[in-house]
Amino acid sequence: MLGRFLNADLRKMKGTSVILAHLLIPIITSIVFLMYYSFSLWDDNMKIIAFYQAIGAGLPVLVGIFTASVMEQEQNAGNFQNMLSLSKKGVTFISKLMLLLMLCLGSVLLTALIFGTGFGMISASGSWSNSNIEIVKICVVAALLLWGSSVPLYLWQLILAFQFGKGVSIGAGIISGLISALMLTGLGDYVWKYVFVCWTGRVPYTYLQSVLGETSVGEWLSFIPGCLIFTGISMVYYFWWVNHWEGNRISE
Repeated sequence: MLGRFLNADLRKMKGTSVILAHLLIPIITSIVFLMYYSFSLWDDNMKIIAFYQAIGAGLPVLVGIFTASVMEQEQNAGNFQNMLSLSKKGVTFISKLMLLLMLCLGSVLLTALIFGTGFGMISASGSWSNSNIEIVKICVVAALLLWGSSVPLYLWQLILAFQFGKGVSIGAGIISGLISALMLTGLGDYVWKYVFVCWTGRVPYTYLQSVLGETSVGEWLSFIPGCLIFTGISMVYYFWWVNHWEGNRISE
């Protein structure tokens, strides 16, 4: 049953720019940064960290836009009647969550491969070596951490979108992006672990600092249990909310 819903949601998304955005944004973003880094005098470690800071702070905004797009698609198709008429509403919401997470995973991995490969060749003056492979591995791990820390964002943004409308979802995404950027400064050094909207920016940043020798390894590893607990709680609430959802109550 879930497979049929995933296939149906994928077909619906083909008529929107959501899938295209997940393909073009990684390519364009990576190329723009690589072009700048090709002549920038920044330290190599700082270049990698700054890249993931940028995409980590920007991801909450995109999550708000994508979840709003998914909601609007269902709203336009009979004002949610297709979803409300189902005996098991939870399956369709699981399908939408899984599809968005799979698109996000593919997008961040594509970003990591393009940026990691390009940066390795730039930093090595166009040659390919073991050090370049290590750069790609570091970028892939950072991308996986970014993706994993985005799961609570998708859960809560889907709730906001389907409960309160696309305006609230997009607005929350913009505010989350601003908070994420703020938490990358010294203001977030002690509180970022407790502000889930900034995890997409701060978790890869903290990991890269440790693996590139800027800080100790313990800081980002100690964060994982708290992240898993909060994600689990968010999932429980998400499924509870799904079973009590009765449609969008905001007329846009």
